[in-house]
Amino acid sequence: WLAQCGLTPEQIQNQMEPEYTPERTIHLYHCDHRGLPLALVNTEGKADWSAEYDAWGNVLRENNPHNIEQHIRLPGQQYDEETGLYYNRYRYYDPLQGRYITQDPIGLRGGWNPYTYPLNPVAEVDPLGLCVEDLCIIEGGILLSFLFGAGSTIQAQQSQTDSYGRKVNPESDKLTNEHKTGINPGGNCTPDELNYLQSEKNRLCNQSRACAPPPRMLKEEIFRRYQLNLACASVRKTINNSCFGGGDKTHMEEENKAYKTAADCSGLMK
Repeated sequence: WLAQCGLTPEQIQNQMEPEYTPERTIHLYHCDHRGLPLALVNTEGKADWSAEYDAWGNVLRENNPHNIEQHIRLPGQQYDEETGLYYNRYRYYDPLQGRYITQDPIGLRGGWNPYTYPLNPVAEVDPLGLCVEDLCIIEGGILLSFLFGAGSTIQAQQSQTDSYGRKVNPESDKLTNEHKTGINPGGNCTPDELNYLQSEKNRLCNQSRACAPPPRMLKEEIFRRYQLNLACASVRKTINNSCFGGGDKTHMEEENKAYKTAADCSGLMK
């Protein structure tokens, strides 16, 4: 056929455009404390791409002069340009709603709401799309404590760790004592900041939060108390970490109790 047209393979090849081979470049990801990419830095130390996000992962501003395709978002998420959704391994996340649009594949083991993302996306992440990180840790700790018990072999360490094995920061006792004696009111927080957090803690935690199994308690009330316990635990955690170096053992245990009560409520919803 080529001979009939008076063409040779070499002539055809010369008329074809060369195959485009994109230039390969190396970039270093610069991420925030949650693992959300903030910038791509080249080998010369300059940012070839950068972006700002809100708490739920929505892109507020993007600087992309080199048209780099950067689809990574919150941990475990990849941006789908066609839908605007984030693929989160086991399901899809909608940043505009701040929730999943696909039900949790593990059902109610991930919580009463099968579509929820962490209630505090600034502090918690859900890289697999299966469970809120803090509650998973607490529920796992409850199970391990039930299976293995609190034996005498760990009693010597109890003054250094809480009931879930978290180490107590020695600095927290110092900050707590200085706050109580008035030497350093508020610890690492200002007195006004601590007063605000304490008022929130009292508002959330000084309520009846224990759950009872249905039909003694309606499922809607169980869910309300589940969320209330998570909020109570979250504000206690903020006080401990922000003001008192992680909190002394007593306050760490109060935080644990709130998470445990939330886990107990979660178990009644399954």
